[in-house]
Amino acid sequence: MTKGILQIFFEKIQEVFGGEKVPSEHSSSKINSPASSIAIHSPKTTSSEVTEIPAKSFSLIEQLRTEIAQDAAYIYVFETGGATTIPAGMVCSSYGGKNGEDGYITLAKGNPKALSSGPTNGYSVRLPDQVEAAASGHHVTVHVIARASGSDRSHFAVAYSTNEVGNSGWRKFIAGSEWSIHTMEYDVPVMKDGRGDFVGILPDSEDNPGTEFCYFAINISEKK
Repeated sequence: MTKGILQIFFEKIQEVFGGEKVPSEHSSSKINSPASSIAIHSPKTTSSEVTEIPAKSFSLIEQLRTEIAQDAAYIYVFETGGATTIPAGMVCSSYGGKNGEDGYITLAKGNPKALSSGPTNGYSVRLPDQVEAAASGHHVTVHVIARASGSDRSHFAVAYSTNEVGNSGWRKFIAGSEWSIHTMEYDVPVMKDGRGDFVGILPDSEDNPGTEFCYFAINISEKK
């Protein structure tokens, strides 16, 4: 009786463990197989999970900056205010970034009669000599990140000037309440003496909303 019970007990044990006869070395190789490694280091995620990661670490300004920085020959940060000239009467207020946020400036009270030639009569940025040399006889694209200041919309203009052999004239834009990219293009004439290339920014005239700026970038390519 006891023997019969023990025999049944051992037969049940064999049935339980006999259903999966996998040697221990097979289990180890299965864990370390390439497919297993890919699953560990590159887990499948839904598209929403993928987009949530950069959304938490990048602000809108940073995303736009990354976009205009692609293939850029030069990027200017308005907050630093380096190599700039601000004409009399124009209001320029600077706001430093806090808690990792990007800084920016606000421009207002532009002169509607401002010249786009020479260094321009706007908020004027002299480009580095190497950019001037590279742009000579080429096509430039200027991307400006801007938004209206304290309003749903504002007007501003951008000019590219060689200070020697021509300029683009003022190209007009309308900024909205959110940061966005505004783009102008210009075929730069071949320079002669090289007196410096400038980018001018002209805000709307007095009693009209100002405009905030954080970056501009310049791309240089062959003429179209």
